[in-house]
Amino acid sequence: MNYNWSTKKDWSKEDKLFSRKRNVTNKGSREFEHLIGSIYSHKMKRGVQYESFWGECLFYYLLELDRLTIRYYEQPVNVPINRLTKDHILKEEVHVPDVLTFRDGSRPTLIQIKGGNSKVEQKPNLYKICENYAREKGWEYSLVNPKVTIPEIIKENILWLVNYLRPREYYSALIPEVRRRVEYLHKVEVLRLAKSFEPKVDYRHVLPLIFHLIATGVLLTKISKRIDQTSEVSYGTIFDDINLLFDKE
Repeated sequence: MNYNWSTKKDWSKEDKLFSRKRNVTNKGSREFEHLIGSIYSHKMKRGVQYESFWGECLFYYLLELDRLTIRYYEQPVNVPINRLTKDHILKEEVHVPDVLTFRDGSRPTLIQIKGGNSKVEQKPNLYKICENYAREKGWEYSLVNPKVTIPEIIKENILWLVNYLRPREYYSALIPEVRRRVEYLHKVEVLRLAKSFEPKVDYRHVLPLIFHLIATGVLLTKISKRIDQTSEVSYGTIFDDINLLFDKE
């Protein structure tokens, strides 16, 4: 089967089929009501709800930065589950996994996201049911714990970079010159690069553009170190390092 999702033009069928099956609630996290919310997805062109900031939200931000992730759907399907009640009555319920991802070159992956400070496993019977459901669809199934598996400094960098994904109107006029200067200098500090545009352009207008180019994979910097004005950038991409985070999961 062809898994070249980047060449797919029409997603209207999937948009309807995998529309959100439930809204996020505070159930199960009554003491942490502030953790639920939504983010704007540049890939989906709409809001995406989450129940856990350090679980779902963090993972969705990772998907936003990941070049291979073309599309993702939160709470996408109802997985049927048969449960025996205390009265020995077989009752059918549904479980809604957290997200279905379409990464270029790979099968769609149905994912359950766990938050918290320690690695949490899914109940074996529920994991098997979801795994079988995904297999029947020709998908993969996975359980991820982003708060645990992603190093702290990289989590901070993910939260920093997603703020710069949205392009500003003036970026297009400056991008060619930024790229030219980086290619010439090979490696340069962010602040020095921004100030090299003065007095023609206020360096404070160039700074967000540089971070935008890092977030969108045009400029390379070490994501294992805190990304700020003192970071060194070169011509390249952070996407190889981002991709390794999925391998760790």
